[in-house]
Amino acid sequence: MVASIMFRRTVLVALLLSFPAGAQPVTAPDCTVDGSLTQSGGLKLEIVYRCRSGEALTFQGDGNLVASNVQWFRDGSATAQPIAPGGWRVESVKGVVEAHYGFDLSAYARAVDSPSKAVLRGEGVISLLSGWLLEPFGYTHLPTIDIRMTTAPGLVFASGLPKVGDAWRLAGANLRFAGYTVLGRLDLEDLAVPLPGSLRPGEKKGEGVLRLALLEGFSAAERANLVDWVQRTAEAEANYWQGFTARQMLVVLVPVPSRRGIGYGRTVPGGGPTVMIEVGADMDQRRLFGDWVLVHELIHTGMAFIRGRSTWFMEGAATYIEPIIRARAGWKTEEEVWREWVTDMPQGVRAFTRGLGEASGRENYWAGALFMLLADMEIRRATDGAKGLEDCLGGVLWSGLDGSQRATLDAYAAICDRATGTTVLRGLIDRYVVGARPVDLAAVWRDLGIAMVGNRIVFDDAAPDARWRKMIVMGMRPTPRVPLPWGN
Repeated sequence: MVASIMFRRTVLVALLLSFPAGAQPVTAPDCTVDGSLTQSGGLKLEIVYRCRSGEALTFQGDGNLVASNVQWFRDGSATAQPIAPGGWRVESVKGVVEAHYGFDLSAYARAVDSPSKAVLRGEGVISLLSGWLLEPFGYTHLPTIDIRMTTAPGLVFASGLPKVGDAWRLAGANLRFAGYTVLGRLDLEDLAVPLPGSLRPGEKKGEGVLRLALLEGFSAAERANLVDWVQRTAEAEANYWQGFTARQMLVVLVPVPSRRGIGYGRTVPGGGPTVMIEVGADMDQRRLFGDWVLVHELIHTGMAFIRGRSTWFMEGAATYIEPIIRARAGWKTEEEVWREWVTDMPQGVRAFTRGLGEASGRENYWAGALFMLLADMEIRRATDGAKGLEDCLGGVLWSGLDGSQRATLDAYAAICDRATGTTVLRGLIDRYVVGARPVDLAAVWRDLGIAMVGNRIVFDDAAPDARWRKMIVMGMRPTPRVPLPWGN
């Protein structure tokens, strides 16, 4: 049986996800969006924008395909507005800019047909928010936008944005960088998750929500297996982070019958973390829990987007932590984790000689992962084993710098070092990012007491860093296991 910190609640989507247009959010946003989703020869949206502004605003689509699927556009006086090169310009009337438009969502998703932007499956769509919501330009700041959506019977709407009253709020993020939404006929469930940091000793317990959407194309048995997989994976993540990675999140599973196995995964953090995972045919339980993509993408949701040439940091952290989370859940052995690292980390060694900011391709994953291993070792050494990399990453998340935000590498490192009471991350960044210094990976394995003999990993407990090695994979504190479904 799955541990009690996680449980599944079936959502009565028609009741819980349809909002009255007249309800008001708790605080006044810059703009409100009242949308209506219907099914009439495809999914259609009618959008009403009301923005507080003394100046005219221009409503712009994210690319030509968005603009071409706007069926009509009118201002608040019902006067049709033609599109200009910069979008649709609407004048302010008594401090309010009002715009109405219709949008052919099914046609847009069918034309795009890309999981990075929008996909249509049956009568359900996954789309970036910017795929159907025009962006208001003319503010001198990032506008806060509250979104309400009414849906025809049997249709649903959900996003990864936080709820404020009865609205979904986009704040502090550019609409073009906002995450995924799901609209139409699809399966939608809420999974309760522990709030970030709430599993730490002495912390107040609380619940967040992981909204799980499954587009059309899965059988009933496949849907049950997929929900269970996401639920158990979220629990394994929460055990590592001592609470889940976000207060609210949207995870969307997209069936891809033409392929086998788990396919492309993508995390989009703007405004609130959202994750898209492609699922191929014939994914039984053992193949699901043997895959790494979902664990990897959920790690991204617990970390701020690092600006600049820092892909290596974000991908390296997710690559390094992923097998640790699965090992602590009981899904991998410690030997399997070390064998993966010994086999694959050499792909990242050359990037250290150029500086990690110059990493490219798979170097981003494996040079970043090697950097995280070095950080993990140094934090444990500096704290005499009291803390590790999980305290650095968790400390940043608990500080409030979560996956919906953007940060510089320097700002992230400063919070990490405060959390661990060290200067480890700052020192490693100076050494390998600001500067460039080679890493003797063979010496790292030797000092940790790691050797590959044939296809087996052999541990040397007399090695100088063996003490830290023993803490890295399984941690210093007992971590609850997450039983696999066939082990119940």
